[in-house]
Amino acid sequence: MAFTINDLHDLIRLLEEHPEWRAELRRVLLTEELLQLPDLVRDLAEAQRRTEQQLAELAEITRQNTQQLAHHSQQIAELVEVTRQHSQQLAQHSQVIAELTEITRQNTQQLAQHTQQLAHHSQMLAELVEVTRQHSQAIAELREAQQQTQRTVERLEQTTMQLVDWQRGEAGRRRGEQYEQRVIRRAASLFAGGEGGSPEKFSVHRRLARWIRPLYQDARVPSEDADPFLADLIWWKGDEVVVVEVSLKVDTNDVRRARQRTDTLREAGVRATPVVIGEEWAIPEVQALAQQEGVEWMVGGGLSQGFLQFRQLPSEEPSDEEPIEA
Repeated sequence: MAFTINDLHDLIRLLEEHPEWRAELRRVLLTEELLQLPDLVRDLAEAQRRTEQQLAELAEITRQNTQQLAHHSQQIAELVEVTRQHSQQLAQHSQVIAELTEITRQNTQQLAQHTQQLAHHSQMLAELVEVTRQHSQAIAELREAQQQTQRTVERLEQTTMQLVDWQRGEAGRRRGEQYEQRVIRRAASLFAGGEGGSPEKFSVHRRLARWIRPLYQDARVPSEDADPFLADLIWWKGDEVVVVEVSLKVDTNDVRRARQRTDTLREAGVRATPVVIGEEWAIPEVQALAQQEGVEWMVGGGLSQGFLQFRQLPSEEPSDEEPIEA
């Protein structure tokens, strides 16, 4: 049966309705070479693009090489000029070398004369070396004796310094003890009345023992820094008590001990106030520490507000010694 134009139109319509049939139709109608033609064209175009890119890169490299060649040509010209100048200098140096050769010949003659003199000097030098060796040995022995003397002097100086430091410390300790005793003896004047004294005093010791008896019942033993029996001075007016640390130069340890020993009495129910007394502050920061710790003071003629308030308390007549409790 013949293939008519209507059949062609029907075929075209079917291919438009079914695009997936087109590839199958091309496979039937075209040869394998024609089917591969689009891929070959794309490969050829890609090869052409790479070739153009390589040509562009080659042109850039050629341009750079041209610039370098021009630069090298300039350097070669400069090198030629430098070589010419060096040739001139070499000619001048040749003349100088000839002059130096003559001078060397003359120096050689003088050197021969000096060699003879040197032989004589060498003998003298050997004799001098021997004398120097003997002197060096004597100097070494003298240096050793001097070092021993120096060590002896240093030991004596160290011993003397230790003795001076001990004397100063002992003098300071005695001066501090004397100052402490004066404060204790003047306590009634300093606090404007009241009673008390050193914890070594029998009546003060007995009163302290009665105050902290509750702590003993609880089997609590204060440390040395917190033990009111080690305070320098205990003074009271009625129910108000001050725990005093005395020092020529009041330092942080004095402030902290006064506070800790006062805290011990406070724990036992005593209305106690920490106080430090001295001629001056060891450093200015100690006064700030006293304010921070709530410690009153009389230092260098200055009085804290709490110290003044204690002085203003009414003073009772000293009571007779209480009987010793069993």
